[in-house]
Amino acid sequence: MTIPSSARSAMQVVTRAAAILRCLESEPAGLSLGVIAKRIDLPRSTVQRLVDALALEELLELHGAGGVCLGPALMRLASHSHVDICQRARPFLDELAQQTGETAVLETANGDNLMILHSVVSHQALRVSPVAGNMFSMYATSGGKILLAKMDDQAVIKLLGTTLKPLTPFTPDLDKLLLQLQDIREDGFAYDFDEHTIGVGAIAVGLQTPQGSYAIDVVGPIWRMRSHIPAIREALLTCQQGLNKALRSMG
Repeated sequence: MTIPSSARSAMQVVTRAAAILRCLESEPAGLSLGVIAKRIDLPRSTVQRLVDALALEELLELHGAGGVCLGPALMRLASHSHVDICQRARPFLDELAQQTGETAVLETANGDNLMILHSVVSHQALRVSPVAGNMFSMYATSGGKILLAKMDDQAVIKLLGTTLKPLTPFTPDLDKLLLQLQDIREDGFAYDFDEHTIGVGAIAVGLQTPQGSYAIDVVGPIWRMRSHIPAIREALLTCQQGLNKALRSMG
């Protein structure tokens, strides 16, 4: 069957638009039009037209000369892909919260923010209670640092900039953050003690899935967290390994 030229043209537009979206998939800080054109081997004028059309549908966002980023409509569509991972993670987070006595949280990146996907709140009277949909700083949270550690330092700087807003007296500056990320890449654990909120401590590990990168976090009052670090680390590893195994068994 011969495909009409109009259909071939439409297919080409879709293919090129998809190439732009894929090009930006792992670039949360965005790329310039020139870089996109070079990566997907298309004329800059063609990329400009496609980017403008995708931006009208909020599938892309334009940020001046610095770049083109994935847009809010695409983020909303992508958020639905988290539903399955949340359902799969729920019993493991329940067990993690029970083992540690603290709040267990599943998180992912949303641009330069950390987004709460699901939490199992501690039953203790003094507890930390993040709610699904809440956004937090990437650079001052253990879950955020786990996700940043998957990027190289230059990508981190491009995403966050060179000046990090201090949220407490203990919030890391960029130099300290980059050192922390080196340790996280070696150790597999990330920490936040008083860095985002005074009195709150958190320890996190990563979770890599076909749907993307996630963080599993245990959060609680800092004095309780500090006194049980080895036990919390062990519980986090058990949760991570169990959930990884369950996800692999899905095929």
